Amino acid sequence: MSHPIVVTVICDGNRPDFVSEETTPHMARLRKAGTWFADHRGIFPSATRASSASIATGCWPVSHGLRGNMVGLPVAGGHELHDAGRPEFFDTYRNHFGRLLLRPSLSARVAELHGALLCSNVSPGAAWFHDADAHAELYHRELSYRPGRVPLLPPIDAPAGAVGDAVLTEKFISILLERPPSVATLWLSEPDKTMHAFPLGSPQHLAALRAVDNHVGAVAEAVARLRDRGHDVLLMVGSDHGHESVTEVVPVERRLFEAGFKTELESPDLVVACQGSSAFIHFGDDALNRRDEVADWLGQQSWAGRIIRGEDLAALGQIPAADVLAVDMAKSPGSNCNGIPGLTVMAVRFSEDEDAVRRDCGMHGGLGRYETNPTLMIVGNGFAAGQVVTTESRIIDLAPTALHHLGLPQDGLDGIALDGGNFG
Repeated sequence: MSHPIVVTVICDGNRPDFVSEETTPHMARLRKAGTWFADHRGIFPSATRASSASIATGCWPVSHGLRGNMVGLPVAGGHELHDAGRPEFFDTYRNHFGRLLLRPSLSARVAELHGALLCSNVSPGAAWFHDADAHAELYHRELSYRPGRVPLLPPIDAPAGAVGDAVLTEKFISILLERPPSVATLWLSEPDKTMHAFPLGSPQHLAALRAVDNHVGAVAEAVARLRDRGHDVLLMVGSDHGHESVTEVVPVERRLFEAGFKTELESPDLVVACQGSSAFIHFGDDALNRRDEVADWLGQQSWAGRIIRGEDLAALGQIPAADVLAVDMAKSPGSNCNGIPGLTVMAVRFSEDEDAVRRDCGMHGGLGRYETNPTLMIVGNGFAAGQVVTTESRIIDLAPTALHHLGLPQDGLDGIALDGGNFG
């Protein structure tokens, strides 16, 4: 029996200006076949793990609770940093807070219908926080499971990058056609993985875009087959954030130590949770008394852009805290070596050796024009062919749009359902 379906493909890190007839013909065709959202916006930080939670829940980080890619958790004397992408972080986070996300995911909301399918080739954390309470059928190289986190064996061999993207696309289409769920999400690791390793606009970047575009085309063909069977399918193709090119790499925590704000280089009293092209600075113990002084000092550094005090973070959809400073690394006009606009400084904790390998390559996490502008096109009922929406949309609007298509309640959401232009 036919039923409404929402199919979403996330091409991690893709920028709207990378969608073209020449390089991404399938996406260019879908852009014309449906509605293109020209002013689509991500979250702060514009980083994958918290963005995954925001796409899944339809909420800002202040509502779902996951701050960013790197998370500082309190310990004696200050804070300890944890990578939210690592498999062990899932239990660490739950043990610390006594819960996972504060808002339900889309997979939880459709559990009583035809369920949810998630094939994800990004970090384990980004995959698992997309389905925090294990209501989906999930496929990932670290853990595949049925609802209830019942393991699916054997493990799927899908390494991050082009090879794994191809494996998971094939798996995704096979399940989608064999037993269509209510919600199906394919999260590809490219072009993000290649953009971090090679300059934006390079032959390697363009090749990654073409490969991703072929996967999008294959999913679009599967959607057409489902529609032929009578299913009302809404197809959303987008990304979680954009990218900017790195101008320099700054070891922020080392610079704070050298300036006398830390007692020891790796002491917990002041730690920097780097988010790519932004960072959260956590203050503990006596260091909290130096927060305003640090903010003033940062304002004098050429590599620091906007400085946001923790109590002001809620205005950016982030979790407010009196013991935090956020710094958006400095942006500059101009283009990289391949003429791609959008330049940013990158933050690291200690390393002095990343400039040469990172320069002109992609980075994200801050508030720059391009890193906060992901892609979104929607094809299906209510989204007219060739329509271009210039009103701002956000990644937190994807979940409510899906719920609207499925005829489900939209309670407890920060986002709103998109309808091809008549929103906001």
